[in-house]
Amino acid sequence: MIRLLGISCLLLAGSAQAFDDATANRVLLFARQQALRTDAAVPQGSYPQSTQNGTWRTFAAGHLTGWTQGFFPGELWYLAEDSGDANLRSKADTRTRPLEVQKTNSTTHDTGFKLMTSFGNAYRMTGNEAQRQVLLTGAGSLARRYNSELGYVVCCDWNRPTWLAPLVVDTMMDIELLLWGAAHGGQAAWKDMAISHALKTRDLLVRADGSSYHVVDFDPNTGAMRLRGTYQGAGDETTWARGQTWLMYGYTMAYRYTRDARMLAVAEKTSDWYVNHLPADSVPLWDFNAPPDKQYKDTSAAAIAASALLELSGYTADPARKQRYQEVALRTLDALSSPAYLVASGTPKTSVLQHGVGNAPAKQEIDVGLIYGDYYFVEAMLRFKRQARFATGWGARRDFTASVHTLGTGNTGVVSVEFDVTPRRYPLDDVIGYAGSATPITGFSSAAMQIRMNPNGRFDVRNGGAYAALAAVPYSPDTTYHLRMVADLNTKRYSVWVRPPGGAEVQLASNYAFRSDAPVPAELGKVSLVSTVADDAYTVSNHSVKGGQEEVWASRVDFGASVHSLGTGNTGVRTVEFDVTPARNLFDGVIGYADTSTNVTSFSSSAMLIRMNTNGRFDVRNGGAYAALTAVPYSAGNTYHVRMVTDLNTKRYSVWVRPPGGAEIQIASNYAFRSDAPPTDDLGKISVSGTTGNDTYTVAHHTVRAGTLAVPPRARRAPSDR
Repeated sequence: MIRLLGISCLLLAGSAQAFDDATANRVLLFARQQALRTDAAVPQGSYPQSTQNGTWRTFAAGHLTGWTQGFFPGELWYLAEDSGDANLRSKADTRTRPLEVQKTNSTTHDTGFKLMTSFGNAYRMTGNEAQRQVLLTGAGSLARRYNSELGYVVCCDWNRPTWLAPLVVDTMMDIELLLWGAAHGGQAAWKDMAISHALKTRDLLVRADGSSYHVVDFDPNTGAMRLRGTYQGAGDETTWARGQTWLMYGYTMAYRYTRDARMLAVAEKTSDWYVNHLPADSVPLWDFNAPPDKQYKDTSAAAIAASALLELSGYTADPARKQRYQEVALRTLDALSSPAYLVASGTPKTSVLQHGVGNAPAKQEIDVGLIYGDYYFVEAMLRFKRQARFATGWGARRDFTASVHTLGTGNTGVVSVEFDVTPRRYPLDDVIGYAGSATPITGFSSAAMQIRMNPNGRFDVRNGGAYAALAAVPYSPDTTYHLRMVADLNTKRYSVWVRPPGGAEVQLASNYAFRSDAPVPAELGKVSLVSTVADDAYTVSNHSVKGGQEEVWASRVDFGASVHSLGTGNTGVRTVEFDVTPARNLFDGVIGYADTSTNVTSFSSSAMLIRMNTNGRFDVRNGGAYAALTAVPYSAGNTYHVRMVTDLNTKRYSVWVRPPGGAEIQIASNYAFRSDAPPTDDLGKISVSGTTGNDTYTVAHHTVRAGTLAVPPRARRAPSDR
């Protein structure tokens, strides 16, 4: 199968099945179900680490030497980001807050693990200043473990006197807290510490062939090396699988923050060794040299590697290496999504993945579910979906001429613009600017309307002679934000809103003046995606422009009167968005979509149907019946934003609803077209109909555009729970 998404247009050699968007969505839905089961089973203040036969082994929030407490809240943040589920977001926040006690913990390197997965994801999605302060305090605590004489962060004190000043591969993950802190208002010296630590790890723990030791120990008084080996591996000269993936991921992360070519070189070196030594199913044993009587697979190492390789494929300059990293990552995700490794529904197990290994030499956590395996598995799924958006979007350019995209003519009066922006670096000093059709774009002052990601890590908007913002909304790399701008070309004023992932829309600018030294535009004819940092420093996708004054469609009982034409040519994958406002609290109203050639005479004429049912909730037609993944109620007088992504080739569609002031919630995933509807090859007509009277609801701001693939070309395989 050749996948249709940008990073997925590869044939996976040796794989009978190909990982695709439908599989990612199926697994993420299952992960949400398992996360809710875990949340119900694990008491507040306790955090899951491993599970066997359905029972989680847990650690308390304040446990000093435990290292896994942050992964469950982090997984909840990721799942909330993907689904827009406000309930998951609330649970993520509730599980994150007790971990603040760890911010002053300097007894272990794993303050980095515990805080970046929990508070790091929380701040990325909320921009809450209190969360930033927790992270900065935590970075200061971690910095106290840095030994300036040895040049690295000493991992721990708990294994004395066996170890005196140990350096371990795991710490490459923890130093993200230092790098993040230095980039978000902390001490610049923290970045220097992290780089020194990474170089010491390279020199002391990465072997010449790219494999790795686990630990090296020094006498802090004399500086003499005391030992070097593989503490959690099968032997001192073997390669512990999870340790190898910590290096792959850690150096990739370090390159993201530093753009230091030395970090990229080690990431590639360790990754090349890993992919060259994988077994046929791409899931490694817990140690690449595991003895015959201990051949345990480790899904946690596989998940970490998949996430690392997806990110690394976006940095490496070698096209062949890039393709290979993508292939291995997707082959790994395909394997982990199969019944062989994914936990089956209906069993007592509440993890997402099974067959993980915690510490085989200590005979601990062998063939179990591991919370950190689940975390990186979910993260890899989101990275896969994010890279698909990169492939379909516009990349920023340093050259002004190359940065311009035309928006057509006639965008006059009041105009509404919406798009998704994904920063790929941090920090930026980059501008998305809008100008008239006749204006040559030669500098920043060419654009009258400008939305910026500023060097302080926040969004702001040009207001006349300077940039300003009504609210402090931070941005983070590899995170997608939804922007909306309403511009009045007559009054030369505009307003801007931003919606962080999984969150509510926040207003950045209200009635701001066009840039004072820019040419005055009569229309919105061009957008310029300029970066002062690098080409592709950010990506814009799903860009749409529509008139501010638009026709509003009211529901009609008569089907003939309910139909509106959407034009021709809406084939393949299409994204539809609109606002719907119920006029009653309980009614039966259906928004249906049909082929251009279909004569709409009844509900069964439409292949795709979104309904406000008589129980006061939204649902969606799935083949022969209506269903909904989540119960989203509607009420009279409130406006709900609806998004539908449909694949006219596979006859499948997905639907999301955003309640007023809230986050987007998925109510349908990969649903089948109505089973008794006429053949539908294009999106040519919409029917705004209802059985309980005319004007029971209205539809406004309806748009249709080419969309990113939301459903697969065909069903991949039967889910593991069926």
